Amino acid sequence: MPSTKRLSDRLKLLNFEDDEVEDSLVIGIDFGTTYSGVAWATRVDFANGQVNFITSWPGHGREEGKAPTELWYSDDEEPAWGYEVPVDADPFRWFKLLLVRVEDLKPEVRDSKFLVRARAMMEESGRTAVDLVADYLRLLWEHITSTVDRARGETIVEALPIHVVITVPAIWESYERRAMEDSAKKAGILKYRLAGATKLTFAPEPEAAALSTLHEQGSGVRPGNVYIVCDAGGGTVDLISYEVKSTKPIVLAEAVEGTGRLAGGIFIDETFEQMCKGRLKHKWNQLSKAGLRDVMKNEWEYGIKPQFRPGKVGKTHIVSLPAELFRETASSLNDTKRKPYIKDGRIHFTDDDIKKPFANVFVDIKELVEGQIQKATKKGISVTGIILVGGLGASPYLYDYLKAMHSKAGITVLQSGGIKPRTAICRGAVMKGFLEEPDQHGVSAPIMIASTVSRASYGIDFLAKFDTLHHVEEDRVWDYDEALWMARNQMTWYLKRGQIVSRTEPVRMPWYNTYKPWKFDGTLSVILFQCNDEVPPNRKTSSVQQLGTLRCNLDILYSDLPKFRNHQGDRMKKLNFELEMVPSGASVEFVLYADGRKQGSKSVKISFE
Repeated sequence: MPSTKRLSDRLKLLNFEDDEVEDSLVIGIDFGTTYSGVAWATRVDFANGQVNFITSWPGHGREEGKAPTELWYSDDEEPAWGYEVPVDADPFRWFKLLLVRVEDLKPEVRDSKFLVRARAMMEESGRTAVDLVADYLRLLWEHITSTVDRARGETIVEALPIHVVITVPAIWESYERRAMEDSAKKAGILKYRLAGATKLTFAPEPEAAALSTLHEQGSGVRPGNVYIVCDAGGGTVDLISYEVKSTKPIVLAEAVEGTGRLAGGIFIDETFEQMCKGRLKHKWNQLSKAGLRDVMKNEWEYGIKPQFRPGKVGKTHIVSLPAELFRETASSLNDTKRKPYIKDGRIHFTDDDIKKPFANVFVDIKELVEGQIQKATKKGISVTGIILVGGLGASPYLYDYLKAMHSKAGITVLQSGGIKPRTAICRGAVMKGFLEEPDQHGVSAPIMIASTVSRASYGIDFLAKFDTLHHVEEDRVWDYDEALWMARNQMTWYLKRGQIVSRTEPVRMPWYNTYKPWKFDGTLSVILFQCNDEVPPNRKTSSVQQLGTLRCNLDILYSDLPKFRNHQGDRMKKLNFELEMVPSGASVEFVLYADGRKQGSKSVKISFE
C-alpha cells in the first residue's frame, strides 16, 4: 500500500429460503437508439429461473420484443411514443445519440444526415436531449408499471423495493451516463414510493448481453473458452471479451479491454435511403411522411434489411413504392432505362445493390472484432467464439460475413437463439440487477462477472513535498499548513486503463487533510479525475478531466481529531481517511473510511459538475 499522501483541495453466492429475504423487483431497460425493450422479475421469479418480457405495446396489435424509440408531440404538446406515433407524423428519432457532445463525434458520424436532422429538430423545438429522453422514459415507465401490476393483479410496483437497471453503450463517457441519470430522474423513475427509494444503476450493453447469452449457452460453455460478445445495435457497436473461468456457476473474467464506436443500423438505413433518393431523384422529396415511412419502415426495416442474405444468383429484392408517386401518369410506373429497374411501381434491387448499405458498417465491425482478437493474441489468449446480439446482430448477412472471415481460425460465430435475440440485453440487465447485490435479493448466481478491464484511468490529485528532481517549477506552491514548499497537480491513479480489476479486490489508498479550528466544518470533499490516455500522466494535464466531487458528512468532531504540528511548530488537527474505488459495470463506486470507520452511504454523495 502506498504511503499516506495529503490531498490538495464482493461478489458472494447466496441461497436463502424464500421466507428469509423480503421480495424485491428488478426492472431491466434496454433503452436503444432505434428500439427499446424491457424485462422484469421479482426475486421469487428469478430464483425459479423466470424473467418476464414486455411484448405488448400501446398502439400495436402484435407481440414484439421492443418498441420504437420514437417520440412525437401534438399541437397541444401531448407526446406520443413508440407504436402510437401517427404514420404521417415526423417524430423525434435517434435522440439517444444526441446525448453525445458534437465534438466527440467523428466527422462522418457528425455529418450524418440522420443526426444532423435529429439535432436540428431538437434545437427547433427548444428541447434538450435530456428532455427528449426523459419524456420517452416517462411514457415507457408508465407502461412498465401498469404492465407489471396487471401481470400480478396487485400494486407490486408500490409495494416492493425496486432496482432499475438501464443499459448504456460501453463506449459512453461519464457525462453521457450522468445525462441518462438526469433523464431517469426527470422521467419520475426515482420518485418516492411507499416501499422506499428506487435504486438506479447502469450496465454496459455488451456486459448485459454477455450475461444473458453465455448463460443461455449453458452446458456448451467450458472453462478456458473466450467469447467476444458483439452488440450491434441501432446506433452503436460495442464489443467485450470474456474468458470462462469456471462453470456451475459460470464465472466470467473480462479478457481484454472492450472497444466500440458509433456505428450500426441507422447508418445502414441512411445509405439505403440515399440509394432510393438517387434512383428516384426529385420524386423522393415529394413523398409524404407516411409514404417515406412505408418505404423505410415497412419495406426496408421490417422487410429486406433483417432477412437479407446474399448469394442466390439473379435474386432481386423488390421495394414497393407508394402510389402517391404515380398520380401524374401511369407511364411512370415503369422505368427500365437504368438500373435498378422500376417495374409496376416497384424498385428491383440486386444482391450487389443491397450489399452497399451494409458495407461501411460491416467494415467497422470487422475492425472492432479483429482488434479484440489481436489484443487477446498479444496476451496469449485464443478466442473461442463470437456471439452476436442486438438488432443488427440478428442479421443473417452479418453472421455469414463474420463466419466466413473467421472459420479458418477455428472461431465459432453464434447468434442468440433460445430467447428472442432482441430481448437478450434487457434480460441481461435483470440478471445484472440481481447479481450485483445477491445478499440484498437473496438469490443464487447462475452466472457472474468476477473481474473487468478498466477502460479509463481513475484517480485524485494531491500535494507532495517539492523535489526539483521530480517536479516542475510551475507546480511549486507554499503550503501554509505544512509550512513547506509543495508540488501541486500531482496525480495518483487508483485504476489505470487496461488494468484487470476484481470486485472482490477493491483499491483503497490512505490520505490525510490538516485543519485549523475555523476550517473544519464536519464535511470532506474529494475531487475525482478520469483520463482516457493509454498511459495516464503523473501530473494533472489537459487530458485529465474532472469526473465529479465526492462529498461526505463526517461522523467525527474536531475535538476527536489527532493533533498535528507543522515544521514551524504551529498546532492544528489531522484527519486520516481512506478512499476505496471499485468499477461496477458502467460506473465507478466509491467508499470512504474516515478515522478508521466506514462512512454511511447516506452521508456520502457524489456530484458531477
